Amino acid sequence: MTNPAREQILHAIRENLAASAPLDAMTHALGSVSPRAAPVPDPQAPDLTTRFTTQLEAVGAQWTLVRGEAEAARALRRILADAGARRVAGSDAPLVARLLPERLTGGGLSRDELFACDAGVTTAQWGIAETGTLVLESTRERSRLASLVPPVHVALLSTRCICESLGDALARVDVASHAITLITGPSRTSDIELTLVVGVHGPQTVHVLLLEEEAQ
Repeated sequence: MTNPAREQILHAIRENLAASAPLDAMTHALGSVSPRAAPVPDPQAPDLTTRFTTQLEAVGAQWTLVRGEAEAARALRRILADAGARRVAGSDAPLVARLLPERLTGGGLSRDELFACDAGVTTAQWGIAETGTLVLESTRERSRLASLVPPVHVALLSTRCICESLGDALARVDVASHAITLITGPSRTSDIELTLVVGVHGPQTVHVLLLEEEAQ
């Protein structure tokens, strides 16, 4: 005895198989074609520094390109003066100490004193050109709160340490780092009624001081 329901189901299956046959053949044909060779990089494409600074601007960060530590020290003082920063917390990085010897060392400050600072100065170990992100490693310097608490954060970064992508940067991070901080522009939040507010959970201003090596 024929089961009408079963026959109806089988008929629908046959129709679907027939309809999918051309697509299956096309998929098989495409799968048999050798994959394309990787595209050749465009020699006219922007370099990593240009891409990085473009993304910094896109995420609301500022940047200054300098050559050598003497020029960097002058630029840093100008940035802090323009921001009206009187109390400056600095990390224990040797470069920060050389460029800004009169800073308040973040590790020796209480939490209240740190929150009273107008600006924080640190180094950054890597920059990510793809997103304009700074990468800070805990093994390289202490006092990371200097990058998170004051309303202005100035990060010192060598142009040699700009990477293509997050994966490239993470591949270079010191495996001994117990904390890695990723900073992409000023702090932003939309917690309150989905209204975007800058600087609630971190710096309102992020300024990256890019250091190029002086010509020999």
